Amino acid sequence: MKAGDGIGSIWPTPEGGLAIKFVNKTGAASVKGTLLEAGTVVDDSVQVVGIDDPDCIGVIYEDGIADGELVWVVTHGKADVLLEDTTASTRGYWCSVSAVQQGRANITLAAPPGGTINAIDAHFREIGHCVQSVTAGTDKLARVIMHFN
Repeated sequence: MKAGDGIGSIWPTPEGGLAIKFVNKTGAASVKGTLLEAGTVVDDSVQVVGIDDPDCIGVIYEDGIADGELVWVVTHGKADVLLEDTTASTRGYWCSVSAVQQGRANITLAAPPGGTINAIDAHFREIGHCVQSVTAGTDKLARVIMHFN
């Protein structure tokens, strides 16, 4: 492994995101746009974030990196995220971890829920704000400005 390619290496992506290298422990080859949480089996690893999980830390940047290998993960700034299947994204909308599909984003609300304790809980599933409108389909990517609460 050469300098700059190891765990924790930082890279500003061409799209405007900040990516960090982690060990891919998703159980399969990486899929661009998959939402991730910190891995629980291997140090410095990531795994697919669960449904409606508040612990998202980033999104896979590149396809095809084998499980156990180093993968770029965008943790802040611009990134492409996988939408829940059959949903569209609208630029300017609020983005959260999907409540129905593991590793996916929900970009169907103009603003986060507000006013109740349950709404506050939902706000902690926020991953950012959408900057690209995309039509509904299967395995569609939409660009967001990532940040976490």
